[in-house]
Amino acid sequence: MSTVIRSFKYEIFLGNDTFYQLGKFLAKKNYSRKFILVDENTKEHCLPLLERGVPALQDFILLEIKAGEASKRIETIVALWKQLTEQNADRNALVINLGGGVVGDVGGFAASTYMRGIDFINIPTTLLAMVDASVGGKNGINLEGLKNQVGTLENPQAVFVSPVFLKTLPENEIRSGFAEVIKHALISDEEKWNEVRSIQSFENINWFDIIRESIWTKNKIVNSDYKDRHKRKALNFGHTIGHALESYSMHQHTVPLKHGEAVAIGIIGETWLSRHTLAFSEQDAQDVYALINRLYPVSIDVKATKLIDIMKSDKKNQLDKINFALLDDIGEPVINQTPDETLIEKAIEYAKEQLMATSV
Repeated sequence: MSTVIRSFKYEIFLGNDTFYQLGKFLAKKNYSRKFILVDENTKEHCLPLLERGVPALQDFILLEIKAGEASKRIETIVALWKQLTEQNADRNALVINLGGGVVGDVGGFAASTYMRGIDFINIPTTLLAMVDASVGGKNGINLEGLKNQVGTLENPQAVFVSPVFLKTLPENEIRSGFAEVIKHALISDEEKWNEVRSIQSFENINWFDIIRESIWTKNKIVNSDYKDRHKRKALNFGHTIGHALESYSMHQHTVPLKHGEAVAIGIIGETWLSRHTLAFSEQDAQDVYALINRLYPVSIDVKATKLIDIMKSDKKNQLDKINFALLDDIGEPVINQTPDETLIEKAIEYAKEQLMATSV
């Protein structure tokens, strides 16, 4: 199975023939140098698959960063700029980001700023990157613990999504990426939501269909509001609480929460806010809680006031108000919602109670 999803400036190739499509893409270009950015995990597990599948990549130059969110910092970008310079990368060079969301963010940011911008492509190797991070043109790094506080809006030349890389992942990485699938279904329509919430486990899933539907949903929204001024904000559902929790977790735990785990918890809290500030139904809310509780065996121990303090620095905020995308109904996101801090605190506490109840 294979398909091509067209964004307004590039193409997203999904399926079993993506290595062939990448070879065709490279054959049409005349790049002076090709750089492949990896972390230690994708270097070991994914790079050999790519090398065997795309003979045209035999003359690449390897760039490597450490795996994990800690690499999303300006020091990593400076190191990559220096390596590109030392390797005589000119404005006709290409950076190939082979990895998950961190590799894509870091590689996209470095490429889009080096010499005022050189070409890059994304080859996502995690479910999170396949369904969300590799699409949309956002490239960001963290600043003093604040998630994606600095970044660029610059599209890749193309995205090549091969589900074969999912076989290299542990289940916690699949679980992390699936949170974005849940989000896309909730902001899309009832049919997609019913399909997603019927999933009982991560075994025997048709990943091609799930990835295609998520990419289609995100791509449609991004194409309608590339600069993130209006409709694109709907993609933030679950992320205001989620990003704050992820930022807190990075500095408090030996093994921090993964992005998708934090977003899943954020979806519980922001569903609660949707129920208590908009018309989102109690039954739909209970269905959301049940799915998260079934698939995410996580718990959190943090004061709600601490997360609220982190949220106050969120880049989505306006006029000192914490800004949310919430749900009026399945498939009906409502942007620019600013509930008061008392309600936000109650939403966080509710999420904590839900997770504690299922982890006992």
